[in-house]
Amino acid sequence: MVKKINKVGGAYFGAYSSSGKSSSNKSFSPVLDSSNRAIRGLWKRRNVFYARLSLSDHFGRKNQRRIPLKATTVIQAQAELEYLRKSRTVPAQPKSSLNWSDYWPSYLASIKQLKRPRTVNSERLHCRHWDKLIGKLKLHQIRKVDLLDFRAIKLEEGWAGRTVNLAFTVLGNVLSHAQDKGLIDTLPTTGLKPIRWKPKKRPLFASEQIDAICLAALQNCKHGQLLADYVRLMKTCGSRASETLRLKWSDVDWKRKQLIIGSDGLTKNHESRVVDFNPALESYLLEMNKRKNGSAYLFPAPRIFGEDAPARSLREALRKARDIAGAKGFGFHDCRHYFISHAVMSGIDFMTIAKWVGHKDGGVLIGRVYGHLNDEHAKRQARKLRLS
Repeated sequence: MVKKINKVGGAYFGAYSSSGKSSSNKSFSPVLDSSNRAIRGLWKRRNVFYARLSLSDHFGRKNQRRIPLKATTVIQAQAELEYLRKSRTVPAQPKSSLNWSDYWPSYLASIKQLKRPRTVNSERLHCRHWDKLIGKLKLHQIRKVDLLDFRAIKLEEGWAGRTVNLAFTVLGNVLSHAQDKGLIDTLPTTGLKPIRWKPKKRPLFASEQIDAICLAALQNCKHGQLLADYVRLMKTCGSRASETLRLKWSDVDWKRKQLIIGSDGLTKNHESRVVDFNPALESYLLEMNKRKNGSAYLFPAPRIFGEDAPARSLREALRKARDIAGAKGFGFHDCRHYFISHAVMSGIDFMTIAKWVGHKDGGVLIGRVYGHLNDEHAKRQARKLRLS
C-alpha cells in the first residue's frame, strides 16, 4: 500500500471539511515504477503528475518546487521530469486572466458532488468574504500581504480566530484548485500559520433546565411533543442535530440495544456509528415507540401529499420553549455538550465517548476540551473518601 504524503506548502493548513472527511484528495502520492518502487521527484495528485525539484526561476533564484506536468502517463511524466532536471528552469506558466470573483464559482462547482451541501454553502460564504478584498485581483496577483490585511481586518471586526482560520483554509482550497489547473504557479498561502485560538467555554445546562425546556414545549408549542422527544434523545445519545432528524426506526436495534447513527452516510465524517443504549436512552426510545404514527422516521415532518420525510427544523419551536423556560442561549448542540460532559464525569474513557459521538481522533479532542471535568470529578470523589 502506498503511503500518502501530505502536501508541503499547499493550502493554509489542510482541506476545509466541516464534514470531517479525510482530505486525501488534497495530498500527494508518490508515483511508482514497473518494479513498484517510488520514482524520485515524481508525485501525483488528483490525476495530475508533479515534478518536485530545486529549480531556478527566471531571476536565478532557487526554490524547491512542485511543478504540474502535462503528462498523462507515467512514462510521459518520467520524460518530462528528466527534461526539467536537465534544463533546471521553471516552465513558463500562462498567467490567468481570471480574477478571484470569476474563478471561485468553478471551484465550488467541482466540489458540489464531493462535499455536503452545508459545507459547500459555508465555503461559498467564505469566498464572498474574500471578494471584498481580493475579488478584482487576478489569481496570480494575490499576495501574502493581501491575506495578512484580511486577517487583521477580520480580527479587528471581532471575528473569532477559528472563523478566520476557516476563511484561510477555504482560500487555500480554491487556490490549490487553480494551481492544479495550471492557472497559478505558487500559492500566497505558503508559510502562513493558523491563528491560535481557544474554544469558548460553553455553559453546561443542568438536567432540570433541559427538562423545563421540554415541558415548555409540550405546553406551548405546536410541535411540542416532537421537540421534547428530539431534545431528550440528543441529551441521552450525544448525536448532532442534523443526524438526529434523519434517524429511522430501522436504525434502532432493539435486540442488540444499539442506536445506529448515520446509516444514510450523511454524518459529518460520512461514516455511521453505533451508540450503545444507556438506561435513559432506552427509556426515551421505548416511550417514543409507543407513539409511532406509521412514519419510518423518529422525527417525521407533517405529511404533504402522502410523502414520508424527516422534519426539517425545530429551531423556531426551540426558541419559543427556551424563552418560556428561561434558558437563554440554549441550542441543540448543548444537548451533545451535556451528554459528553456527563459521560466524562461518569468516568467513561475518552475513546469510548469519542466512538459514541463520532470523533475520529480516539478521544484527543474530548480530553482537551472536557478533560478538566474528569479532574474535577475525581477531586470531588476523593473528598468523599474516608480512610482510617
